[in-house]
Amino acid sequence: MNVLVIFSHPDPKSFNAAILGVVKDELENKGAQFKIKDLYAMHWDPVLSADEMAGQVPDHIAAEQRDVGWADLLVFISPVWWYSVTAVMKGYIERVMSLGFAYEYTEEGARGMMGGKSVLFITTSGADEKTALDSGMLDSMKISLVSGFGEFCGFDNVKFKNYYAVGLVSDAERKEMLADIRSLTAGMLS
Repeated sequence: MNVLVIFSHPDPKSFNAAILGVVKDELENKGAQFKIKDLYAMHWDPVLSADEMAGQVPDHIAAEQRDVGWADLLVFISPVWWYSVTAVMKGYIERVMSLGFAYEYTEEGARGMMGGKSVLFITTSGADEKTALDSGMLDSMKISLVSGFGEFCGFDNVKFKNYYAVGLVSDAERKEMLADIRSLTAGMLS
């Protein structure tokens, strides 16, 4: 299986970086072919230009689209900031998963073009689960990532998992989260 991992956190010592390490380790254990895009290390420009909106695809975006096309599974790893993934992650999605590549418009309406592929979103939040539910944050994330991106683009399998209160829980609880991420990753590879 070919896997493209898109990672978005500026701190290489963050819990999100630990998640990336577990995902990478599990991909290696399962013999998957994979590529990792560390958006902060790449200094990814999240700004969608007017030329891109008009259908002009810069070479570096075309290269990203080739990697997406190569992948059977896309894994996105990001903290939740302001009820969404990071701006740089959102900009990656906006610029790479563009009209004519990830979706098109037909007489029947929008049609996703990512059939045959799966996507997994792994996010972390400072909020606990009750706060995330009560505030609407969890619903916002599901609408944005699962419906607004995954299903809209036509992915066959869309999974989303948020890990709560990562800065407030014990090291043992974070280890349990990482074990769960290992299982979740393995499940997406089978």
